[in-house]
Amino acid sequence: MPAPASPLDVANTIVRNLVPVCGILFMGWSAPTVLVLYFADTMLAIAVMFAGLMRYFMPPPKDDGWAARVNSEVGCVALALFLAAFFAVPMGMPVFILLAATGVSMRELVSDPSFRVGLVLQAIAAFWSCAGLYLALRTQTPEQLRLKRRFALVFLRWIAVLAATYTGIVFLFGRFAPFVFVAIYVGVSIFADIAPDKFLRAMPGGAEDADPLPGAPPPPRPPLTGRKRGDLAREPPRKPS
Repeated sequence: MPAPASPLDVANTIVRNLVPVCGILFMGWSAPTVLVLYFADTMLAIAVMFAGLMRYFMPPPKDDGWAARVNSEVGCVALALFLAAFFAVPMGMPVFILLAATGVSMRELVSDPSFRVGLVLQAIAAFWSCAGLYLALRTQTPEQLRLKRRFALVFLRWIAVLAATYTGIVFLFGRFAPFVFVAIYVGVSIFADIAPDKFLRAMPGGAEDADPLPGAPPPPRPPLTGRKRGDLAREPPRKPS
């Protein structure tokens, strides 16, 4: 099991995640803008992992020239963005409906210069993250990189925000609802960064991606391949050397 986070790491995580909240409260940042940027960051992170997996399982051809390689790389990225957009509809629609109910329009968001700058910076960060994942997958497998666990941590953070939407409690805050959403996401992010295993166990379907508890029995071995289990019983015992 990984070592628990040090007090310095915990403090750094809390301060880093609280920056948007302080910006909204004391620097006039727009809560809807921050919330939508959180959503965009979630979708881009999912797209990066999809692109890495498709690049790993469908590598570009090596003997068909650079044009075929470029087409293959672009195809992986395009398909990853399509899958992320497919996920974005059910994951984002409830929040955008709530934003519309509080008087926030997409035109208003797009016209905000800070939103456009933030979106460009997120796209650049996603590009470098994707390049780093491509390089890592050259020497390691998705299982070694624990991509499934990483996906669960990213995906379930936003699911926690959606859970608050479906309760309907957030609607009671009126025009302050976007800030409440930001506060929920920040709190969930702090919990997930400091204690990822506890977070996964607390979320539906996330326990299987958490590390085993201390003293827990080891996971069962995979079934034997190549021979039937009964064949081992019929084999004569080996003579001692």
